[in-house]
Amino acid sequence: MFKHILLATDGSSVATVATRTAAELARLCGATLTGLHVIEPFRATTYGEMMLPASETIYLDNAREQAARYLRDVEQIAATVGVTCHTLYEIGTPIHVTIEDAAKARHCDLIVVGSHGRRGLQRLLLGSETQKILLTTSLPVLVCRTPYPH
Repeated sequence: MFKHILLATDGSSVATVATRTAAELARLCGATLTGLHVIEPFRATTYGEMMLPASETIYLDNAREQAARYLRDVEQIAATVGVTCHTLYEIGTPIHVTIEDAAKARHCDLIVVGSHGRRGLQRLLLGSETQKILLTTSLPVLVCRTPYPH
């Protein structure tokens, strides 16, 4: 069925559900799993005419450390079920395009994502990356939700 699954993770709890689902599906299909975290490029923040002090180097260092933590979690879950797993981070925007480009570059035949990552006002203003992937990609997409407690 599927031979190479791309899992996009943002480190959220629903991304953990997606990771477990993708790893188990990869095991059942005999597929390879690639975990991806997308880092948004640095943007200088301004307030009026004054730029708030922020360093691109500090931002990227912190973002890479965070990506490494998220991707270690993917590797550990994949190892638990015995699936071959590769991980990477990409710096790019828009995020949904970066995810699809990474999947196509690696010849993935399925993208697995969590149902949402952004919360509150950020989600309202920027939209859901999952929704954007569903609307734009030509690849199959499996969307995972956090299960409701019984």
